[in-house]
Parts: sequence; structure tokens; C-alpha cells
Amino acid sequence: MNKKKNIHNKGFSFIEVLVVSTIIAVLTAVGVSNFRIANQKSRDGKRQGDLEQIRAALELYRTDQNDYPTTGEWPGAGGALSASGTIYMSVIPSDPKTDYDYYYSSGGLTYTLCAALELDTIGTCTGSPNCGSESCNYEITNPL
Repeated sequence: MNKKKNIHNKGFSFIEVLVVSTIIAVLTAVGVSNFRIANQKSRDGKRQGDLEQIRAALELYRTDQNDYPTTGEWPGAGGALSASGTIYMSVIPSDPKTDYDYYYSSGGLTYTLCAALELDTIGTCTGSPNCGSESCNYEITNPL
């Protein structure tokens, strides 16, 4: 009995390794792209939620003070919205990205709040063209 050893079937061929590597690379690229978009959607949702919270605090402020804080009275991110010993918002939220800002403008009778959304490129903000290093494209005004 003479058995021959087949040494050609002991591993993967170069083509098999190349195909598997390509599949892994494609799946990784798709996963990273989806993760990036999910993060952008999350930050945009936080921006919209922050502006709604600021809107609610501004309405309470106006109810008590009979007008909105002017641009010069606005405490800015990290400051507290307060008047006459009443705190309407203990900390004004800041944008989740450091190079973005929220924009506030008011003469006392009306106000404009703006933010730069990462996934919305068609909106505009009439109050300011810039929200930090980005163009403002989401706006809340009052009266509506």
C-alpha cells in the first residue's frame, strides 16, 4: 500500500483569502458609514431638543417679564436664564460639537434661535448665516 500525500489541500489559496478579505472590508465600510450617520442623526436630534427647551424657557420668561431677553441680555451657552430672582433655565445648553454654536437674537418682542444641523443642508436661518464654523440651517422664531 503506497499512499501519496496531497500537499496542495493543506491551506487556503490566495484567491480564497483575497475574496474573504474583500468581503470583510466591504462589511466594515458599510458599518462605519452607518455608525457615522447614526451619530449625526443623534446630534441633530439633540440640537432640535435643546432649541425646544430654550423655547419653553423663553416663553416662561416672557410670561413673567412681558418680553424676551434681548441679544445683549442673553447669557449664552453655559449661562443661566434668569430674571428678578427666578431661574427659567439653569444652564443654557451648548451644541454637541465644539465648533458649532446656537445663535440667539432678540429685540425683546420676538426672538430667533438657530442651529446648524449636520444632515439638513436645505434649510436657512434668517437671523444669522453662521452658527460657529457652520452655516445655520434650522430656525425657531417667535411669534411663529
